[in-house]
Amino acid sequence: MSESPPTPLFLSFRYPGAKLYFTGLTVSMLGSWMQSIALSWLIVRNLHGGGRELSLQQIAQFLPVALLSAWAGSIADRIDKRRLMVVTQVALGVTALTLAALDFTGRATLNAVLAITVVTGFASAFDTPARRSLIGDLVPHEALPNAMALNTGVITSSRVAGVAIGGFVVKYAGTGWCFLFNGLSYLAMIGALFGLVNRAHRTPPASSGDGVWGAMAHVWRTRTLRVAMLVTAVIATFTFNFNVTITLMVERVFGRDSDSFGLVMMFVSVGSFSAAMLSAKRRRPTLGVLLTGGLVMGVSNVALARSSNLWWFVLGSVPMGFGGGLLMSQLSGLLTSLSPPTMRGRVLALQTVVFLGSTPFGSPVVGWIADRHGPRDAVAFGGWAAVVAVVVGVGLVGMTPEIRFPWLRRLRA
Repeated sequence: MSESPPTPLFLSFRYPGAKLYFTGLTVSMLGSWMQSIALSWLIVRNLHGGGRELSLQQIAQFLPVALLSAWAGSIADRIDKRRLMVVTQVALGVTALTLAALDFTGRATLNAVLAITVVTGFASAFDTPARRSLIGDLVPHEALPNAMALNTGVITSSRVAGVAIGGFVVKYAGTGWCFLFNGLSYLAMIGALFGLVNRAHRTPPASSGDGVWGAMAHVWRTRTLRVAMLVTAVIATFTFNFNVTITLMVERVFGRDSDSFGLVMMFVSVGSFSAAMLSAKRRRPTLGVLLTGGLVMGVSNVALARSSNLWWFVLGSVPMGFGGGLLMSQLSGLLTSLSPPTMRGRVLALQTVVFLGSTPFGSPVVGWIADRHGPRDAVAFGGWAAVVAVVVGVGLVGMTPEIRFPWLRRLRA
């Protein structure tokens, strides 16, 4: 069977609402990634924290996501997503500006940072499913896989710039300036949301009787989605803990500073962006490509744990990012293409729970391994967890056409 012709890379940009949305998202995510690197280094250097403290910050940020995102997705399916996002974006901007004020005045403490991070987590729990499901209101159904892949691409390309700029700013100006920029960057997204009036169509609201449990039942009934979510849950829990593992590898193993952390994350993002662009050109997502991404990420982590110096670690982070980017973009595409529009907010919220909500459970484990046995073992543990998850996923489905490994077909040819 011949391959379908590739989709134009920027197909979604043909629609004015999507172009406006992605412009605002790029600026906002740039600030978010700058804050992410600044927060890690504020804890490690200014507040003298380690794996335990970084894990506490991850728990504070993502536990609200784990607890609330599924129900927040249900709300996003029933009300105007654009108005909900205006509220959440304002809340996120206020928390970032509060962090900046505390940092600039020398009043930042671990307890204060954790308290503000909890508020950020609550706002993100409602913002993320609304933001991702809004994309479906900006493009027609046939452009959805492309739009979701470009969404991943925008986030990862913003990370390329955000962590590089953030690492430089942290080293030469201080963490507070990253928090300040992030607080102001939300104005771009808020402006884009106001500009979407009459540019987005409203998805018919979901009925009140099929809530979160209806979305869970749909995912569980659909074998492709069930396996994809189970595999991703394991990898998100134990492998996607970059703020813990990479921070400690850079600081403890290689004895470097925040600019080196930014360099590593920039190369991770280059790999993720490449994967997102590859996914954007594919006609439709497949479980086989998702599992390939998970395998590449796992093997890369195992290899990275043995890096002899920072530069091998930097180079090896590209395939790690590529594997993670394939995993994220393919899961987003599968969920949107295999779910009805009236359920999109809740189904994508379940993805948010899997990706971000799993962090409070995985980061303490990874942080404990890093403190007890060293950062190298923590990185290797995440890699082996990903490999095992992929092997189990293949075993659950079997080598059927449902998996569709395009790279394997090319090798056989």
